[in-house]
Amino acid sequence: MTSLIAAAMILNDTSFSARSGNPKPMSDMTQVEMVSADIKIKVPSCEVTVTYSFKNSGKKESVTMGFPEEGYDAYLDAKQKTWFKSFKSWVDGQAVPVLVQKIDDPESDPDFGYKVWWVKKMDFDAGQTRSVKNVYVSQPGGDTVPRHFFEYIVHTAKTWKGPIGKLRLEVDTSGLKKGTRYAFVSKPHKVEGSKFAWFWTNFEPTTENDMMVSWQHSDYDYGASPDWKTILGGEVRVAGE
Repeated sequence: MTSLIAAAMILNDTSFSARSGNPKPMSDMTQVEMVSADIKIKVPSCEVTVTYSFKNSGKKESVTMGFPEEGYDAYLDAKQKTWFKSFKSWVDGQAVPVLVQKIDDPESDPDFGYKVWWVKKMDFDAGQTRSVKNVYVSQPGGDTVPRHFFEYIVHTAKTWKGPIGKLRLEVDTSGLKKGTRYAFVSKPHKVEGSKFAWFWTNFEPTTENDMMVSWQHSDYDYGASPDWKTILGGEVRVAGE
């Protein structure tokens, strides 16, 4: 409990960040279900590849799908509208255009500065199953501890019809420089070398399913004996060990 509180307090002093998560329909009424989601994240490059399967359990329907991004905008320059470096999407293997739509959400955390949805429209025939693949590259968050971090929001998927069939989230830390300390706020369900995974089946996502990984800042002198668990907000691991 102590480490989670520390992480929450640290986030209040964030200098910049962008966090993202599972897509949701932009209308609350839909017969489309999220059958599965496979999420693969690499740090520190913050490269994300997500593959979804959706099934329409009702009659023919058009769905406007939004993929969320939110972050601090105070540190963006005039030419940079979000912290994402790129975002690409495919439906059933075919590349599709995606529009960036700014959202004014009274329920969102005002401290985050901006909230956008990467939006596309999908048509579903009755009973049709379709696949969606999103590939994007973000920048890591940073704060005054200092540390770097990356967040992935799972709970945004709760607006699809019914529970999510199955979801797997994997974080690959092999890109971290050897000796770098890092931590996850939530304990992984499976560990294989530098890959960490979480699994859920038939569940309604909440903020408890969200993932955050943080790692030490390479250019900062933390002193002789820093409290790494408090700094990083979880069980401390060392890259390359």
